Amino acid sequence: MKAATRNNGWVGTASSAFTLVELLVVVAMLGLLMLLVFPLVHQAVEAGRSAACASNLRQIQAAYLLYLADHDGQTFPYFEDVPEGRLWYWGLEAGWPSSGEEGERPLDTSRARLAPYYGTESNVRSCPSLKYGGSHFKQKFEIPSMGYGINIRLLANAPGAVRNWRQITRPADLLVWADAAQINTWQPPASPSRPMLEEWYYVSAFSPPKFHFRHGGHMNAAFGDGSVRQLAPGQVDPRCDGRVGFLKAVDAERWLEPN
Repeated sequence: MKAATRNNGWVGTASSAFTLVELLVVVAMLGLLMLLVFPLVHQAVEAGRSAACASNLRQIQAAYLLYLADHDGQTFPYFEDVPEGRLWYWGLEAGWPSSGEEGERPLDTSRARLAPYYGTESNVRSCPSLKYGGSHFKQKFEIPSMGYGINIRLLANAPGAVRNWRQITRPADLLVWADAAQINTWQPPASPSRPMLEEWYYVSAFSPPKFHFRHGGHMNAAFGDGSVRQLAPGQVDPRCDGRVGFLKAVDAERWLEPN
């Protein structure tokens, strides 16, 4: 018979404790469960980041079309020198060319070409999957500046540029914005022996590569019709995070050339 125990006037039956073997089995099962669940959690988090990035790109493309409508279809240049400094399309760098060292350069994003259309307080310029502050990341300005790049052929002062959107006959086939970054080896703290990832502001088919395939090996890209698609790389550079690369040649030919 099981021994009876008396606690505060109650009489019950003593229960046996877990053995060491049973505890080890439970711990092992919990560890196995975590191994199975963790990749699914990671995938869900990355899917959420990719969805947020796609939303950003849709808003940027909508803002771009509003800008074009207000400027009679005229595309903007990569930069313009103004009395205060250099007006990049993503913001004003006051005091250029002696504004400061890499990572300390001032940037007024309220002066960005598209700021009046997506709002100066908006965070649509930054992709949640671009790892600012990582060990291999080099910031260009004092603040995160732009996580996306525009098709170089849509910058008014680029060689062979489209200077008016009305020249585009098939916008659904033209890549306008995409996840972008480049690998820097020539500006401290980057060096040839210490390549570093940094934001970049245009994408193209020529070297060095500018596309950043940061969403599970793919990148998000906004097209002229406002759609956002995930594209696979044709080739990637193994340095830094191994995600900077080129589109497949056939895709670059089809989507980067104005039509």
